[in-house]
Amino acid sequence: MNDQLSDVTYWLTLQIARSEPPVDLTRLYQGSVELDYLYQVLTSKARHHWWTNYDVDLSPMIINNAFFRAISALNKRNKEYENSRRYDRTDWVRELLHR
Repeated sequence: MNDQLSDVTYWLTLQIARSEPPVDLTRLYQGSVELDYLYQVLTSKARHHWWTNYDVDLSPMIINNAFFRAISALNKRNKEYENSRRYDRTDWVRELLHR
């Protein structure tokens, strides 16, 4: 079951990251109608994907946990990226490079 959770989380993370137009993860992470819509669409897609490709009927618990883990992971990645782009946190690196 744990393998299924990580596999479904990874699959959902890729689906969210590839979405066009891009998903506003900050708004999504705070809860919105878009979150509800994305949840319904992607969890249905995940269940269908696993059923047709692997003959596995995913439990609602696995799908729910995987979806919110995917959102959390992407949001965390974006926060880390934003923090790495702040000048006050990277000034010391620039100083080292220009010596």
